[in-house]
Amino acid sequence: MVKEDFTPFLAVAFGGFIGAVLRYLTDTAVVDSLPGTLIVNTVGCFFLGIFMYESMYLGRFSRTTRQFCAVGIIGSFTTFSALEVQSFAAGPVLGAVNLVATFLLGFAAIWCGRLVILHGRFD
Repeated sequence: MVKEDFTPFLAVAFGGFIGAVLRYLTDTAVVDSLPGTLIVNTVGCFFLGIFMYESMYLGRFSRTTRQFCAVGIIGSFTTFSALEVQSFAAGPVLGAVNLVATFLLGFAAIWCGRLVILHGRFD
C-alpha cells in the first residue's frame, strides 16, 4: 500500500483559506469592486514575483512554503475571472483601461518582487 503525503494539499488548502479571507476583507474595505480587484491583483503579482524569484535565486523557502504562499494564499487572493467580468461590466473604455492598468501594474509588481529578492541575494 502506497502512503501518500497530503502536506502539499493541506498547505494549499490552508493558504487558500487565508487568501480567500484576505480577498473578502479587501472587497469589504474597497467599496468599488474595479479598484479592489486591481489592488489585489497588483499586490498578488508583487508577492508572486518574490516567491518565483526566491526559488530561483535563494531557495530559502521550502517547496511546501512556496505552495502555501504562492498557490494557496496568492492563488485565492487574486482572480482573473473577476478582472474579466468587472472590466466587461465597466464598459469598453474603462474596461480597456482597467485591463491595461492591471497588465502594466502586474508586470511592475513582479519586477519589484524580483528586485527585493535580488537585493537579498547580494547581502
